[in-house]
Amino acid sequence: MKYFLTKNKLLIAIIFLAAILRFYQLGNVPPSLNWDEASNAYNAYSILKTARDEYGNFIPLTFRSFGDYNPAMSVYTLIPSLAVFGETQFAVRFPSALLGTLTVLFTYLMVKELFRTGGSRGKAPDRTRSENVALLSAFFLAISPWHLHFSRYDHEANFMLAFGIIGLTLLLFATRSKKALIYLSSSSVFFGLALNSYHGSKIWIPLFLITVFVFFHKEILRLKLKLIIFISIILFFTLPIVVNYPNSLIRGQSVGIFKNPHRMELFITGYLSHFSPNFLFASADSIGRHAVPGMGEEYIFVLPLIIIGLLTVIKSKTGNIKFLLAWLLVAPIPASIATPTPHALRALTFLPLWSTFAAAGLAAIISSNLKRTTKQIFLGALLIVAFYNLVTYFHLYYKHYPKEKAIDWQYGYKETVEYVNAHKNDYEVIAMTNYYGKPYIFFLFYSKYDPKLYQSQSENKDKFDKFEFFGSSWDKKVSGKAMIIRPAWQKPIPAPKYLKEIKDTNDQVVFRISEE
Repeated sequence: MKYFLTKNKLLIAIIFLAAILRFYQLGNVPPSLNWDEASNAYNAYSILKTARDEYGNFIPLTFRSFGDYNPAMSVYTLIPSLAVFGETQFAVRFPSALLGTLTVLFTYLMVKELFRTGGSRGKAPDRTRSENVALLSAFFLAISPWHLHFSRYDHEANFMLAFGIIGLTLLLFATRSKKALIYLSSSSVFFGLALNSYHGSKIWIPLFLITVFVFFHKEILRLKLKLIIFISIILFFTLPIVVNYPNSLIRGQSVGIFKNPHRMELFITGYLSHFSPNFLFASADSIGRHAVPGMGEEYIFVLPLIIIGLLTVIKSKTGNIKFLLAWLLVAPIPASIATPTPHALRALTFLPLWSTFAAAGLAAIISSNLKRTTKQIFLGALLIVAFYNLVTYFHLYYKHYPKEKAIDWQYGYKETVEYVNAHKNDYEVIAMTNYYGKPYIFFLFYSKYDPKLYQSQSENKDKFDKFEFFGSSWDKKVSGKAMIIRPAWQKPIPAPKYLKEIKDTNDQVVFRISEE
């Protein structure tokens, strides 16, 4: 153990850094659960208590949710987290943060394997180089704004990425290990989990596996009969998609470009947009939940390193390293067949490429024949810009982002439900606006509403128990008192008796609660 810690202290430090950056203030930043997180969380809670989802389906392979019929993986990972940490925002985000941290570790292992086998035929590989590039790749991914952002909330795309990287790493291990069957079987399981993690994985995982096979077919085919097990396990994991095939297409049909007469033009434009310097290094994704305003998906200081790293990979004479270029070319395809573009979430397939190219670039500079003074000036300037980028990002993320983008995270529902639960016994009806969308799921999760009671009435999303959800207005007459929650801008006449104002993190009123 002591030998392991001593030999791997840099790697341990990087993983520790990755964990800190993903778990620090996890329950508070982003400022609230969005409705997708709340939906996953309540369905996990429902299964934990009853073995059925909110609609009463027994251990479903897909989750109907809001009609999207999402893959099941992220919901099932939430069950042990909720059991251990309770029904909290931290618990909902814990699996994603954990998998984000593990992705950093497996990026190190994957890159080390790719570059370890990077020696030319008849020549031993440069293990020092592979170790350096692997450590730097893990470090750059650990601090990457793109990866950090999606590791800090519960979304299926982060699960797809994590399981896909683990699957690839284990497959690479299988091609050179005496324990090939164990690694190969494990690899197929993780690729299967990735396939059932996210809608986009139905396209990405087959495309990724084909790319892997093209570059590693000689090594893979040497596994011979063992491949039957690999293929069989992958096919087994396609069953949830096959069984739920019509429903599996719903999300793709709603955002896809295939029915658009200009689909080819849209695809090419969308594909190229993901390589835009503006998207990557300046303003990132325009969707509030996908990026911090004022920052690109990656730091500007890695741009020169990525360029040098790309040139290094292009000049490489080994297919293992050139595989990264093929990955780069196919990565935008899943995001480009949907709108809008560029789309940081659907383009998580790029990760951890940018970190790996940056690592290869920095390693090339350090090992180059440049004069010592030139290197020192370049690295010193790089360090200054990197420090500024990092300080700026974390300041924006923890100080400004929770205020500026509170509305994108549906902030105010938790506070509203807490107030309502403290006073609901005094009212016959509690009616809430659905202006901001999906209020019922927040009442279910934050109230820890008994799943058995809800499952029998789950088809009606306009009401349950004494809760009702209305559109533009609520004007029903009840025999007793009613508590009404309206959006801040809606001021009924005559003015009702106001009970409380729910404000967001920027001190702006989101909901007004009144008694009528």
